[in-house]
Amino acid sequence: MSKANPSDRRLEEAMDWLLRLREAPGDKDLRDQVEAWVAAHPDHRRAWNRARETWQVLGDLPPATAGAWEEPAAAERQVQPQFARRRTKTGRRSLRRAGLVATALAAAACLALVFAPALSLRLEADHVTAAAEIREVILPDGSVAHLAPQTAVDLRFTDERRGLALLRGEAFFEVTTDPTRPFVVEAEGLQARVVGTAFGVSLSAGRVDVEVESGRVAVQSDAATTQVDLRLRRGQTLQVDQERQSALKGRKAPAEMAAWRHGQLLVVDASVAEVVERLRRYHAGWILLLDDGLAAKRVNGVYDLRDPDKALQALVHPVGGEVHAVTPLLRVLR
Repeated sequence: MSKANPSDRRLEEAMDWLLRLREAPGDKDLRDQVEAWVAAHPDHRRAWNRARETWQVLGDLPPATAGAWEEPAAAERQVQPQFARRRTKTGRRSLRRAGLVATALAAAACLALVFAPALSLRLEADHVTAAAEIREVILPDGSVAHLAPQTAVDLRFTDERRGLALLRGEAFFEVTTDPTRPFVVEAEGLQARVVGTAFGVSLSAGRVDVEVESGRVAVQSDAATTQVDLRLRRGQTLQVDQERQSALKGRKAPAEMAAWRHGQLLVVDASVAEVVERLRRYHAGWILLLDDGLAAKRVNGVYDLRDPDKALQALVHPVGGEVHAVTPLLRVLR
């Protein structure tokens, strides 16, 4: 989150209060502190409600903490206008029902923001993998596409060309040789063209990575920010970052390419935020990274994708981070 954005800071504070309440639900002093914080400013209450709604979408909150928000905080009750005390029971029930409806609508909005893009991809793509799902797809020409979790591809085979578009995630291709019909993978304006080879392509936060295990790959991009026209050979890699307007060639042992096929994530000088983005694809729940300082830390390592919770611990502990299992579907890093 951006520390320059006050609403983000308030939401982070609200999430922190919720975590502390979950860890000590019977602590009356802590509950009083939470009520005082919520009542101190309207922005605090808005952030508190947003945090609650998010948690409710991801999993039920512990009953012991419910009292902190079911009624107005004590400090807020003291400043209510006198006419508020004369509300009828019917009025209070109506307001409570209205509040429940508003919360339900907010939760539905949260779900829509999460699932609408996934639904759009399913309509556009020919093959989509879920979290923690690795799939092998036999393409119309006999080539094989290995799809990593949360990956979407759209097949674009014609009489003149074999091809597909990588819409999300990452894939590794074992391409059958056909000199008359090139095999082309498109990803955010970049094209990787081969006749017969084995290579991987991945998308991540405005960046496209290409790595060649065998054969040769011609990579082109006519994007206004980053123009590329290169030939990659066995053991070579290319990282095209549209935001930074950079294209970096590198080398990698062919045996280490697409290591996710073997349950490993190899990381060399990457930020915690970048690694978390990759790990999200292998976790059944949500992973929230609420600390800019932690997100920016640089790491190196080999992480076990078959146990993403263990991988998260191994990722953040050496750089001073903690993993909180808030619900079965939510992990918070701070």
